[in-house]
Amino acid sequence: MKRNATFLTALAAFLIPVSVITFYYVTHKPFDSSFALAFSLNLWRILLAGSILALAGGIGNRILRPLPFHPLASLAMQAIFGLGLIALLILLIGSLLGVHRWVFALLLLGGLFLTRHSIRLWLEHWKTWKEIIQNGSTSERWICTLILLALSSPLWTALAPPIKYDALVYHLTLPQAYLTAGHITHLPWLMMSGYPQNAEMLYLLAMSLGGASAATVLGWSFALLGLSGLFGWLVNHWDSRTAWAGCAAVFAGSTLILSSGWGYVDWLGLLFGLACLISLDGFHKTSQSSYLWLAGAMAGMAIGTKYPFGTLALVGLSTIIFLSRRSLNLLPRRVLTFGLAATLFTLPWLMKNVLFTGNPVYPFFFPAAEMDETRVSIYFEDEPYGDWQDVIFLPWRATIWGIEGGPGYAASIGPLLLGFGLLAWIGRHKLTPEQQQTLQLVSVFALAGWVVWAIGGRFTGYLLQTRMVYPLMPGFAALAAFGFRSASSLQLSTIRLQRVLSAMLLLVLAFTTVEVHLDLFKHSTPQTALGITNLQDYLAANTGWYQPAMEAIRSLPPGSRTLMIYEPRAFYCLPACKPDENLDRWRSNWMRYADFSAIRRQWQNEGFTHLLVFRLGVEFMKDNPDPKHPLPSLLALEAFLDTLPTFEDIGGVYQLYSLE
Repeated sequence: MKRNATFLTALAAFLIPVSVITFYYVTHKPFDSSFALAFSLNLWRILLAGSILALAGGIGNRILRPLPFHPLASLAMQAIFGLGLIALLILLIGSLLGVHRWVFALLLLGGLFLTRHSIRLWLEHWKTWKEIIQNGSTSERWICTLILLALSSPLWTALAPPIKYDALVYHLTLPQAYLTAGHITHLPWLMMSGYPQNAEMLYLLAMSLGGASAATVLGWSFALLGLSGLFGWLVNHWDSRTAWAGCAAVFAGSTLILSSGWGYVDWLGLLFGLACLISLDGFHKTSQSSYLWLAGAMAGMAIGTKYPFGTLALVGLSTIIFLSRRSLNLLPRRVLTFGLAATLFTLPWLMKNVLFTGNPVYPFFFPAAEMDETRVSIYFEDEPYGDWQDVIFLPWRATIWGIEGGPGYAASIGPLLLGFGLLAWIGRHKLTPEQQQTLQLVSVFALAGWVVWAIGGRFTGYLLQTRMVYPLMPGFAALAAFGFRSASSLQLSTIRLQRVLSAMLLLVLAFTTVEVHLDLFKHSTPQTALGITNLQDYLAANTGWYQPAMEAIRSLPPGSRTLMIYEPRAFYCLPACKPDENLDRWRSNWMRYADFSAIRRQWQNEGFTHLLVFRLGVEFMKDNPDPKHPLPSLLALEAFLDTLPTFEDIGGVYQLYSLE
């Protein structure tokens, strides 16, 4: 009897609070269904990105192990190599078998199963972080905390719908178009389909299973991988304080932080640059040709991500030539090993273009497919930015005058890369022979990068943009780390510079962390990622009248097709629109036909029923002369538009016309 009474008491003690709590939340719902859905999708997208990264790590671990590096450098090298292989595998499957969600799901699940033992070994390396944090000093833990806190900002951006310019033009539009088409093919309406697309292939895999935000979350994970790899490589040569200084030099740049959540390709290029530099370091220490092959492979994968990342191959070759200065008889074989590996991993993209367009480097240099002589000539009308000062004082000008969204360098890279990097050779005589070797390698790598960057910038302002040399950033970061360490050993009167420099570093990181979080809340990103703010309001707040323009296109009668003039972002109106991806649609047609009726008939014959014009952009180009958009051509466009019936005026910014 007593036992039954005890049981009933215990049962009541369980059921009473459960009942009260249950009925309480029936009438006091802590969140609605939109939040629950958004939260669940966010978890899925993070899990999906982690799974793709784990698969890459497992593949790399199986092929490259064992690597005689620090565990964090090894895991980064393996994952980076695996990401490059997965990208080429997606290209092959998507071209031959088609782009199908079930195929990619089987590929991911099958890959995770087949490499499960290698994945487990790869994941073991991540435990090294626990030891590093536990053994770190107070200042090192603060550096780690600030970097991770800063990186939390772009994660929210990645979880929200994409809004950044180039992502909407082609980085995310390409995989979306392939999903719609059902296979990877040439897209006649988007010349960027001829670009190398290692990052876009990875985004295609993620997008097929988790939507656009899964792709951007995957891109954000590249920054975490880069942090691990850079720290692991630096701590292997120096100490943890020096390694953290090198990492801080990279993550002190607000553009480097923010861009990890944009769905861009630059962080993948940085990863390939890091892996190439680590491989060159391995060759410098051991003279083993396998490291040269690996460095070449990473350079080829960088080119397969973006053509301007070919700067990595040039810098790599320059470094190899320098390292071979005392054994010139071995130089041809070393250059051949590096060059063949780079070519091997670039070749698939060149072959794709030959098969689809006949031009291996489409859309550049030679007329092919939709790029006739007129469009090719327009493309190369860009002028250099700046003057001789952007050659001699390039590092200073890129640091001080490089502002995100501004002219010229167009990126904020923070003050630590230059501020500490200039101190790298202080106290060189106190270094061990191995440390002197590493400093020499990094100095040659960075100097060659400076030269290649400066020369490229004199050909076109496009190549002067800092994001075009992201693969070289690990070299600049290593110099900054060495500079921090060298200067820290000095004393100014009774003041130890180590404490002062550490305080400077933390202050810069704190400023960057505040800056990126202010940017986050200014755009109301967390609210959208959590389903509190809807998509249309978020796009309207962050893209202006672009969102109503896209809504107007989507609201047209079924079967309508809209040609856009001076608007290259097609992500939110596909497949009902055709973008002006190079902002040359009107000028090339005007140069070809020079007749309003002929142009209108041509567009009608191509199946277009409406025309969307970015009128504010036209007015801006009229007031700011540009050789790619001459005033007579713009005036002709305005005269042509006067002959068309206005279908809808969108805030005076866009105008929608009928072509029928």
